[in-house]
Amino acid sequence: METRNRRRQRNLDLISNLPRHIIDCVLNRLPLRDAVRTSILSRKWRGYSATLPHLDFGYQFYLTIKETWGRSSLVNFHYELERTISKIFVLHHGPLVKVTLYIPKLSRRAPDTDQWIDLLSRKNIKELTLDYRYNRRHLLPNCFFSCLDLTHLELRSTVFAPPPGFNGFQNLIALKFRRVKLKAYKLESLLHGSPLLQKLILVDCSGFHRIKVSAPNLESFQLQPHRKFKTICFEDAPKLADVTVSTLDTEAGHFAKSSTLLEFLTSLPKLTRLSVNGNLLKILARDTLPQELPTTVEGLNYLKLNSLDFADFDQISCALCLIRNTPNLKQLEIRASTTRTNIPPRKLGYMEAGAPFGCTLNRLQVVKIELLAGFKPELELVEFLLANSPFLEKIYINPEDSLGQNKVASDMAIELIRSYRSSPGVDIIYPGVDIIYLTD
Repeated sequence: METRNRRRQRNLDLISNLPRHIIDCVLNRLPLRDAVRTSILSRKWRGYSATLPHLDFGYQFYLTIKETWGRSSLVNFHYELERTISKIFVLHHGPLVKVTLYIPKLSRRAPDTDQWIDLLSRKNIKELTLDYRYNRRHLLPNCFFSCLDLTHLELRSTVFAPPPGFNGFQNLIALKFRRVKLKAYKLESLLHGSPLLQKLILVDCSGFHRIKVSAPNLESFQLQPHRKFKTICFEDAPKLADVTVSTLDTEAGHFAKSSTLLEFLTSLPKLTRLSVNGNLLKILARDTLPQELPTTVEGLNYLKLNSLDFADFDQISCALCLIRNTPNLKQLEIRASTTRTNIPPRKLGYMEAGAPFGCTLNRLQVVKIELLAGFKPELELVEFLLANSPFLEKIYINPEDSLGQNKVASDMAIELIRSYRSSPGVDIIYPGVDIIYLTD
């Protein structure tokens, strides 16, 4: 009878008899604290939790510890947080594939994260996120730069200062830096030493004012630089398809060191998605732009223009030149930032009604224009797009006041919609107005 009961218990414990890789999948989907608690089930489960390939000490883990010790003092909470993480690391054996560490801003002293990084450097870690929330950036220890198996790396609020002899991460595929301080030559050396890199994100990084991007396998690049950043140059990026550049310094003295629009486009032969702001367009425009560039961006199908100042001739002329030379453009998004009420006199060719735009946007299907203030050049751009996009399906016009209380902007836009006609079937959608106007 006793033997039969034991057999019945074994048959009921279906989860423990699952293949190991399936058990790992189950544990990895649990909050880390719950996954570790499964070690009390049996000796077998103790081994499972001690060899988890993924350890997520992220924000949710932090909240779990905080809720448990919420009634205790901050000192006890901070001690418990550090003690729990250290204990899990010490008891863990075997390789680690992915680790996320959220290090909050603590009241007294920071936890000794360098000892955790030292442990990870001996674990063949492949995906690592270090999310420091201090006001002061944390200097990465030298042992961090021996994590040579890294394929995905994300750093926040750190100082990236590799020791002499560091040659990059040979296996790195994706890199994200946020509030990281480093020198330009260190970043360029990192890119050169990471030949497999496909995705690069730089947000609010400091310590350098210009960057030369040279990465033969890079496919996606995003730059939201520090406010003092000046120039960017793509030297060797033959596979780069998705580019986002949020802002650059536009002082005139920096223009001579920047690429022209033609140089910028020809350095990105595989470009399919581009998101830039008015400051970069102003830099790329230099002094004058031709109606047509000697080359077109055949592959570009998505274009987003942020913070576009319709009172700035250089920005608008560069934007029009870019639009004219993207024959396969399918989606266009524009976010206006025109704040001056007195638009300066227009130069020759600047949104003139009779200007030879010289293009037909045969592939353009969707247009979104936000924060229109009712200035004449803004509405002339809408007119240009309606006139030159025979297969346009939808155009969204979102005024500065989305509730439609900006009477001047609303009246001007509605008058344009009523008076102008383009290809049949295009929907002109204007928030705050009850009617969707369909041109015929």
